[in-house]
Parts: sequence; C-alpha cells; structure tokens
Amino acid sequence: MKSPSRSTTKGTIARQDSNNMATVSLASTNSISRGGSSGANTGTSSYATSTNIWAKLLGGNESVWDGLDGREDVYDDHDDDHLLDDNTIKSRYDDEGICGATPLKICALSAWYETRHFFRTLWKHPVIIVVSLAVFGLVCGLGMWAVQSEREAYVKDRMDTAKFVARETADYFVNEFRRSMVPLYGLREAVQYSGYFDALPDAIGNYPANLEAENVAILGGDMTQRNISGICDSPELLANWKSMVTKISDEHDLNGLIFRYRLWPKNVACLEFKGGQAMMDNGMDASYSPHPFWSQVVIDIQVDNWNGLHVFGPFAARLPTGEADVFCTHIPLWTSTTGENAFKDVVNVQGTDVQNVWGFTMLYLNWSEMKKRSNMYERFEDVNMEFELFREEEPRLGDVGPKGVPTKEMTKLAWSEQADKLNESNSVEVKTESLHGIWINRVGVVGGNGWNPDWWPTAVASVVVASFILMVLTAMTMTKSYLHKDLVKRMLPKQAIRKLQRGQTVVEKYNIVTVFFADIVGYTGAAGSMRPVQVMKMLNELYTELDKLAEKHQVYKVETVGNQYMVVAGAPLSVTGRVGAQRVALFALDAMNFVSKYQTKEGDKILIRAGMASGPTVAGVVGQAMPRYCFFGETVDFASKMEVTSKKMKVQVSEMTYRLLLDCVNLKFIMTKRMEGGIAGVEIKGKGQQITYWIEKASPCEKCFELATGSFALVPCGHIMCADCNEKHMMLPCPTCRCKVDDRVEWRGKPTKIVDESVEVEHAPNNLDEEVGLTSETML
Repeated sequence: MKSPSRSTTKGTIARQDSNNMATVSLASTNSISRGGSSGANTGTSSYATSTNIWAKLLGGNESVWDGLDGREDVYDDHDDDHLLDDNTIKSRYDDEGICGATPLKICALSAWYETRHFFRTLWKHPVIIVVSLAVFGLVCGLGMWAVQSEREAYVKDRMDTAKFVARETADYFVNEFRRSMVPLYGLREAVQYSGYFDALPDAIGNYPANLEAENVAILGGDMTQRNISGICDSPELLANWKSMVTKISDEHDLNGLIFRYRLWPKNVACLEFKGGQAMMDNGMDASYSPHPFWSQVVIDIQVDNWNGLHVFGPFAARLPTGEADVFCTHIPLWTSTTGENAFKDVVNVQGTDVQNVWGFTMLYLNWSEMKKRSNMYERFEDVNMEFELFREEEPRLGDVGPKGVPTKEMTKLAWSEQADKLNESNSVEVKTESLHGIWINRVGVVGGNGWNPDWWPTAVASVVVASFILMVLTAMTMTKSYLHKDLVKRMLPKQAIRKLQRGQTVVEKYNIVTVFFADIVGYTGAAGSMRPVQVMKMLNELYTELDKLAEKHQVYKVETVGNQYMVVAGAPLSVTGRVGAQRVALFALDAMNFVSKYQTKEGDKILIRAGMASGPTVAGVVGQAMPRYCFFGETVDFASKMEVTSKKMKVQVSEMTYRLLLDCVNLKFIMTKRMEGGIAGVEIKGKGQQITYWIEKASPCEKCFELATGSFALVPCGHIMCADCNEKHMMLPCPTCRCKVDDRVEWRGKPTKIVDESVEVEHAPNNLDEEVGLTSETML
C-alpha cells in the first residue's frame, strides 16, 4: 500500500458526458495535500487526476492569475456587477457602449448598495437605532430647551414692552382726560359765584313758561323747546360768557381739545361757546324733552345724583375741521336757597321734582385731537404692535347717543388697523381707572408668529435638522463601528481581539477539541463551461449556508482555504469533549444533508467529503499584519488526513471522536467501522493503519431509529422521535438538527425499521415519507 504524498491538488469535481467519464479536481495553492495511490484506502481513487479545475477553466496555465492574464471574457458576466468596483463597471460600460452608463448612474448604484447595506446593519443591530434615537432626542431636547429659553425671554420682553407702552398710553389719556375736565369745575364755580347768570333761572322760569314748541324732531329723538329770545341773547350776557370761557380755556391750554361749552339754567339750553364765539343756544328743555339721551342725562346728574363728572362718548360729530370723535361731559349746578323761596328752585326732572336745581353746564372734548397729540399710533407702530383701547362697561344712556349713534359702538375708544385680530393668545390687557370708568388697553402682535420671534420656526427647524443630521452621523459611525466589530468577530474570537488590542500575544491551549474538515471532491454538470466568477459565486453560496449551519450548531468556523472548510468545537469557547464532538458531528450530518440537496442555478450538484478528529490543540494569532486565528497540533493534522482519506458524501471520524460520541448523553449516533478489503481502518501517512468510523445518523435515543406506532415525524426537518422523546422535547427545536418544529405528525402505520445507506435519503426530510411509507393516509 502506497502512502499518501503531498501535492498541490485538492479535491475533485466529477463531470460526465455522453462518451466517457472525466474528472477534474479543485486546486488551491495553499491547500493540504490530497495525493496518494489509486487504492481504495484513499477514498478518492475514482476522482484523482492531475488536472485541476482552475487549469481546466483557464487553459492549462499554472496559476489563476496567469490564466486571467490576457483574457477579456473571463469576467464578462453582467450578473456579477456586485463583485466589481466602480471603475471596472464604468470601463466595461464605456467599452461596450451600454446606453445610460453615466457616472451619475454608477454613483446612484453605489449609493443604493451603501444605503441598502446601511439599513440591513440597522436591522441587525437595533442598538444603533436606539442610540441614534437617543442622540436625536438628547440633542433635539437640549436644542429645543435652548431655543425655548430664548423664545420665552424674547416673548417676555415683548410682552413687558407691550404692557409698558399700553400702560404709558393709557396713563397719558387718563391724565389728559382729567386735565381736560378741570375747566368744567372752574366753569361751574364761575357761574355760581360770578353773579353774571343769577337771573337766568327766574327769567326762563319753570315749565311751561316761555314754551315755544313740543316734540320738535332733532337727531336722536324729539325735544321740547323754550323761547329764550331776549333772555339768553343779551350782549352783556354773551360778553361775560365769552370772557369767562375764554379765560378758563386759556389757563389750561386746552385750545383745540375743548371746542364747545354749553350752559343749561333750569335744564334749558341757553348759552353756548364754540369756534371762539359766544351765542344763544337752541332753548331745548331737557327736563321735559322725550329725547332718550338728554332725558337720561338730567335723570343721572339730578335725580340719581351722579357721583363726579358725567362723561359720555366718544361719538361722531361734525366740526369745522371735519368729522371727529368727541366726548361730552356734564356737571350739575345747585342752589342754596332755603326757607320760603325754596319752592322756586324745584324743577320737575322727567316727572320727578328735584329741589335746589339751578341747571347744569357741559363741555365737548375733541377725542380725535387728543389721540393725535398722543402719537399713540406711531408709538405702537414703532414696536410693531396692534392695540385696542375700550371701556370695560357699556354706556348706560339708552340705545343711542346725542346724535342718534348706537351706544354699543361707543365702548371702543381707539384702535389700530388690525385690532380686530387681537385675542387672548396674542395680546395682553392693561386696565386703568379714568373719569370715564375702567379703560382697558389691549396690546398684542398679529400675523406671523404672534409673540414668538420671527426666527422661532427657523430655529426649531434648524434644531430638528441638526439633531437629525447628528442622528444619521451617529448611526453611520456606529454602523461602521459595528461592521468593523462584526468583521473582526467573524475573523477572531473575542478573547483574541481583546489581547490583540492590548498588544499581547495570543496563544491558547485546549485539552480536548474536535476538528472538522470538508472539501469539494466532485462536481456533476458542465464544469468546463463555468467561468471563474461563477465558481466563486458557487463556493460563496455553498459556504455561506455552511456558515449558517455552523452558527446553528454552535461550532467555530476557523477558515476557508480554497475549497476546504474547517470548523472546531471546544475552542475558543471551551466545552467538554463529548459536547464538542456532538456539536461537530451534528453539524457534519446537517452539512451533508444540505450538500446532498444543493444545486447551482444551472442545476449542477456538489460532492464533498469530510473528516473529524478530537484531541488537544494550540490556537493563536501569528503575526500582526492580517491576523488570523489558527489552530496547530497533531489533532488538526489528523483531522485533515481524516478528510483526505474520506469518501464522497461521507464523514470519517477518528477513534477518539468515536468514543466521545458514544459517551454522549442526549443523543445516540449510529457509526460503522470503516472496512477496506476486509481490513479495518485506513492507512494514514506518518501514523500507519488507523481505525476510523463513518457517522451514519443521530437521534435522541435508540427508539427514534425505528418508526413505530406512536412515533412522531417532525415538520419540516422530517426527523423521527419516539413518543417519550417527543414529550421531552415538546417545546424545543429538533434535537438532531436544531431546526424549529412547525408541526409533529404521529405515525399510525406498522412498525418500520429505518435502515438506509443513503445519506441523502436519511437527511432529506422531503423524501422521508416516500422512503418509509409516510403518507397522508397512513399518518392520519
């Protein structure tokens, strides 16, 4: 028997055509030797050849790179754009003249790949989303707090300004209004004590003396008129009246504000002063006139004893300068007559006898002129605010004023153009007491953002945008960090990463480790027509699925060298020898099951072989550039030779691994001793004849190897469990393949011994029913 020798070939791929059977082997420059005699002990006699698949594909060149040199069609495959860089794509598109292959499209395609990869990483690591949202919330919260603080300070300043201007304006009007009413007190005193007008009450007399007409129509109602000719038109009386009014008005600097004075002895309109001229009034008797306004005036000031000045307005009046808003103010005049002559001063005021009534005097205030002099419109315009000055209570002088204007329209004293848009949310109110009652000045900001500053929406949007940008940057930074960590974790164990980061040497010793090697040894189909990129895609698809199986069975993938696939259990995470051997064995069976069903897109199938060995190993990272976590020792070499001497679609294990699997508690393995030509074991170079075993199948217990009445077939994996094991693992995944169980179908047919030498049938759940007679009728 010839010992296996070292060579540069590794594995085989089988291809059959109509005339003959040709085989080629997959090679790798870094692969472990596979060569040996053509005897049965190698397990590869029917697949060994000196021609590897790369040489076959590339025209017999010695290396992959030599074969690629000078061939323009090697990567001419539009389905493989994701394997090429942007420059290659652009160059190929430019050469072939593909329509629309602009740099913009290439950038868009690259951006799409990056974006898709970014969101996949977010989905895989929800912590990135949580932290990014936390950053967004924190930054947005702090930013909004800062902006809100500035906004509140700005709003407070604006509202304080509004209150200040409103109060200042209201105080100005109150003071001016009070100052404008002072002449009325002086006029009252002058009338009572000057002696110029003492004879007027007796000359006019009580109603109906000197009655001229009743129910004379005037603005706002009807009046009773007395004939005051020869009484109130005396030149001396008019001269005294003019001199008195002019002096009082000049003393208080009220020219232009107070434009009219009137004197009503016996409540009869006798004298008036306006436009600088004294003249006789119209003779209206307010005590007997049905006019709603004037009747209410005399009732208020004489019958009800009005406290203070009786002010009414503002109402519209036509002046020589034009239309204006005016106030009229009334103050009663009383006599001090007592004794026998007291009855002469009794006046019937709208049906009520009132004693000591001399009459009353009044004046008219030009409210429009006062507003003009206050510059209130300019002041509010300077602070960009609107205002509305109004009385708190409504006038109580009936439905109309002296000119027939509705009294409800007289509550508004002054207002800006957009005062109607003021409300509680955009204005403040300042109350001030005046001779006219409680005045309220409402001041605010309309349009735009109200009290808020103009920069408020922009600032809020800027904070949100800045927070979003920081969130995205955080997510991108964390994504790159996690991608880097994931990549490093897939390359190195955690403890090795920590030591490397601290600059320490990574060397670890493990007492018992189970090592697994697998290699592609056969390929059915038109292998010669495959391009290198297609071969790479095929290997990537195959080994990606094996990686998923490795993760499922909790074994550690060491590396993929060429076509060779290596995993271990018991390192770097230490477990007992039995657990490690069990995990690797289940992974090996699951891998064989997958490969037996695997097909490429072209419908081709892959054939592999595998080997396992258990024992002590040393692991570590050698070098600093491109570090790799490698395993060293006799066990690794022995496992590699177990794979080299194995057979297609078979898993060969060493005697140590065999004993560890026999000692497994939760699973039972069926293993058969390898026999070649009546000789047990296989010849291993450097070790001689070694006893080895084939792993056939695994189940939770020996009963699970038989399909008896009461057994259960697991869906979708198809493994069989006895009733006891089914009850034990009712809420758990399949103990053999670790797959999730969707359903459990009870077997009610006759007992059947599951004996099948085909690994494909044994581990292909889709074919299990057909092989052992499991049909819908027999199960139900």
